[in-house]
Amino acid sequence: MSADAVADSISERLSISKADLLSSDASGNPAVRLALAETHIINDAKRFFEQNGVQLDRFENRERSDTVILVKNIPFSVDEEELRALFGKYGSLGRVLVPPSRTIAIVEFLEPTEARTAFRHLAYKRLKDAPIYLERAPRDTFDTEFDAAADAERREKAREAGVAREEIAKMHEPVNDPAADTGAHGGVGKSQTGCVLFVKNLDFDTTEDTLRGVFSAVDGLASVTIRRKKDPKRPGKWQSMGFGFVEYKTPDAARQALAAFQGTEVDDHALEIKMSDRVTKSAASSGDAAEASSGKKPKSTKLVVKNVPFEATRKDIRDLVSAFGQVKSVRLPNKFSGGHRGFAFVEFLTPQEAQHVLDTMKDTHLYGRHLVVDWAEEENSLESIREKVGRQFAKDSGEPSQTAGKRRKIEDDLEKNARTAGTDDDDFDMDSD
Repeated sequence: MSADAVADSISERLSISKADLLSSDASGNPAVRLALAETHIINDAKRFFEQNGVQLDRFENRERSDTVILVKNIPFSVDEEELRALFGKYGSLGRVLVPPSRTIAIVEFLEPTEARTAFRHLAYKRLKDAPIYLERAPRDTFDTEFDAAADAERREKAREAGVAREEIAKMHEPVNDPAADTGAHGGVGKSQTGCVLFVKNLDFDTTEDTLRGVFSAVDGLASVTIRRKKDPKRPGKWQSMGFGFVEYKTPDAARQALAAFQGTEVDDHALEIKMSDRVTKSAASSGDAAEASSGKKPKSTKLVVKNVPFEATRKDIRDLVSAFGQVKSVRLPNKFSGGHRGFAFVEFLTPQEAQHVLDTMKDTHLYGRHLVVDWAEEENSLESIREKVGRQFAKDSGEPSQTAGKRRKIEDDLEKNARTAGTDDDDFDMDSD
């Protein structure tokens, strides 16, 4: 994503100037603030795409689509209609998805030849103040075929909402926000993942009580929330946005409800349900570890952050990761010659927080470098640690390592023994004659 577009997007959302966001006079490092903004916007865009039928797991595949194009580095001021006008010159369009952050988009053509023509003519084309970067999206990017009626309905709803960014931003607020947790539906405990269902295609007159009556058939229902926005036709009133979230106390209950109520008709509307990756409120302190959004259990409380820029400090790393979990310690190993080694170890209070940071910071950049976050490997052998330190010391100081010296000594001893053995054999042969 364009750093400039990220700054524009987050400053617009926070109602502050871009200069204030990036000012060095404010508390904290501006590079860390920009990295946090990028992380938030990336995850916000992922949720938006997922809610609109994009299969994010397909992006790990190498096979490319013939009709779907990723549009990157778009300026924040560009909206869906402008992209439709730009790409529509080259053929008939299907879905055009632009998340609230407006830093990346997905454009679908109905014919492969038209998609290729658009790609050829628009790659690196200047759009307002920046060149746009195009990439063929993965094959089967969408989970359903293009439906013109459904897409027209989606666009009409966006128009009715006035494309008000502050209202659209509410669509992507975490389900564990204070308003949801202190409401009548009763959130509980600490963070857990895999317990929230995203429910769409709701009738605009459907209420939380109606949904609760349906989903309470599965034990363990924790809360039901329908997203609403201000009604422009009725000042002071709120209207449903046609989707909501259902939270259960355990991931098993959520999966059971997903299977049981998929396609169930409520107020003449068939429910469309998906598992959400949102962090919910649940008892993380009970002995059972919560499954992460990837479906894997957290391995430990320690992560390693690689490709750390040399301008970054230990405080920068702590400030960055502490926004997504409670940090117990941060280690930034130094070289003997000065400066750090380019990686850091971060330990969190719980495995769930470590997993959340691992999932959230997959695409984060700091000082322009992509941070690579992974589980930290436990060092069980003191000798292996000493050997690593010895090798690094030798590398930094230009001196031969102790291990290398030992290896050469062994090789010299073997050669000496071989020569001695050869002399003895010759003597034995002479005596035998």
